Amino acid sequence: MSLLDEKMTSELANSLKKASGAARTSLEETVTRQTTRLRSSTKTRKSAATRERIMAAATSLMVERGNTDFQMSEVSSRCKMSKGALYYYFADKDALVEAIFDRSIDELVDSVEGAVAGASSALEALVSLTRELTCRMSVGSPLALAMTREVIDANNNVLPSMETHFARIISIISAQLDRAKGEGMVREGVNSRLGAVTISGAFIFAALEVASLGEDAPTGDKLARSLIDIALNGMGTEAAHTTLAAVGHASSSSDAEPEKSSPQVSEQG
Repeated sequence: MSLLDEKMTSELANSLKKASGAARTSLEETVTRQTTRLRSSTKTRKSAATRERIMAAATSLMVERGNTDFQMSEVSSRCKMSKGALYYYFADKDALVEAIFDRSIDELVDSVEGAVAGASSALEALVSLTRELTCRMSVGSPLALAMTREVIDANNNVLPSMETHFARIISIISAQLDRAKGEGMVREGVNSRLGAVTISGAFIFAALEVASLGEDAPTGDKLARSLIDIALNGMGTEAAHTTLAAVGHASSSSDAEPEKSSPQVSEQG
């Protein structure tokens, strides 16, 4: 073998050795990344499971007492963990109750969306979503208890806070009111967004209030249909409708009078 051939053979061997080393390094880096990702994923799942366990313990305390007046030490005791570990997941009780509220809202939205998806008409959808609202917002439910605390903590920002949390519910109701217009169940001139805000607020507070009506209080489908009846048919009689229309006409005429008299003033000038 010539010196040139030996040199080429040596360079080729070195190149193969380097390529093998680079491939090994790349493989090792890939394995390391996958192992880190797997450990991170496992840690994330464990953290999520621990958060759920904490929230479940706090929810149980709320339902048992009918309020949110529990202590973080009681939650840590039920979870069999130290208070320090508990505060790693939730900074304070307010953060824990807010997490329960947010999750309850998500569950409410999921149930409402499921009820609406299976409805064959807008009316059926409205009855179904009303049933879900009144059931999950009943007195003593986790959502009702957490919402009460949220309302108190919101101070002067109650309405913006509630609209933010119930925005998805309002959008669903608004879409069903638009659907009802197409089915001839709601007047075309009705503002669907405003109607949805009005209905959702009325349904939520009706659900909270109905327990005070005693044994004769409507529940389930009966309550849902009663609320829908009030929403679509109203509470007024034909006489009330006629009077309201007359008042509205008189108000419109009164507003129009200055516009008629202004040209006369201009002519006299």
